[in-house]
Amino acid sequence: MATNHFIGDNASPTPLTKVMRQRAISGNGKIPEALKRMAMQRSIYIESKAGKKPVVDIESMHKAGHDIWRINVPVDDNLRGARPGLTLERHPASKYLKEIKKDVSFKSHRPEWIDVSPVPRIKAGNTIQPMRRFKGNRSEPLWVYDSARFAFEDSAWPWGLVGRIFNSDGYSGTGTLIGPRLVVTAGHMVPWASVSAGSWWVKFVPAYFNGSSLYGAGVESYVSDTRGYNTGGNVTGYDWAVLRLYEPLGSSLGYMGYNSYSDDWNNQPYWSNIGYPGDIDNAEEPAFQQGFTINDTDGDSDGGEELETENCDLNHGNSGGPMFAWWNSGTDPRIVGVVSGQETEYKFPFSSRNDNVFASGNGFVNLCAWGRSNWPA
Repeated sequence: MATNHFIGDNASPTPLTKVMRQRAISGNGKIPEALKRMAMQRSIYIESKAGKKPVVDIESMHKAGHDIWRINVPVDDNLRGARPGLTLERHPASKYLKEIKKDVSFKSHRPEWIDVSPVPRIKAGNTIQPMRRFKGNRSEPLWVYDSARFAFEDSAWPWGLVGRIFNSDGYSGTGTLIGPRLVVTAGHMVPWASVSAGSWWVKFVPAYFNGSSLYGAGVESYVSDTRGYNTGGNVTGYDWAVLRLYEPLGSSLGYMGYNSYSDDWNNQPYWSNIGYPGDIDNAEEPAFQQGFTINDTDGDSDGGEELETENCDLNHGNSGGPMFAWWNSGTDPRIVGVVSGQETEYKFPFSSRNDNVFASGNGFVNLCAWGRSNWPA
């Protein structure tokens, strides 16, 4: 299998105008029992010496009409209530290519119980309130140029497949379910620095909204294993990673597919993005935008590619969020890359252009295929 192996459909994605004309679909409402159990409780993790069970103290605090219980749990300062990961590795493309199953599907999956919506439900009050200046005229807190971003509150498929990522390096970003227990995100969202400290952790919360998942407070999972690409340096076109979850969230919620990118799709408004940008409620609410274009690409022969856009507004917290479109007449959402960073591209003789960059390429979908091949449900 060649390093630049194309995975997916060569046919163009479905135009967004057609996707948005589709009617919402109601699921059968039979929520999986595993999801119900997760929604009703939240787990914390602590570390102790071998064979020594932690002592948990439950204290009753009476209040008029009902009881309030305080649960005191000893927490190790290093783990802070998190479940540590097991393996965190980077490898060259050749290793992943040898370990991909040829018949693994690249398409998305929707469980029958969940509702489908072609456009997410916009959050009520989705406007920034103006402030008054000293001179009396109105001003807004910040300029966001040419922005088409909207905060939303929706757990319908596929919008709830995207969630917020937290890691032991102290950063947060965005990730997307692409398999029963598989999440894809940016490589720089992996806590490589924590490995030398002896422990690391990553947590994924699907449909994160103001502190917890819209599916329920306990619907979240820590990451057991991580795989990234080894370039010998910080190369934006290879800024992707796959994460294996302890909990098979995608079995209940479904997941997006993935597709290689073709330069034939440059300058076509097929693309959408979801993420948790820091300039929208301090990354506590998801935001989406759609209809942006890719104006240029920059890739190499080893499978990495940078997709450059000058009309997709991004911010810190968007990192790892999906760039996706719809195939099969607008029923099959697939990711072609993840948010990586920004750049200023200088043009001859005296001009420049500011671009936001998605990490993409055939190497990206090969890594996704490796994840589905080796980390199934």
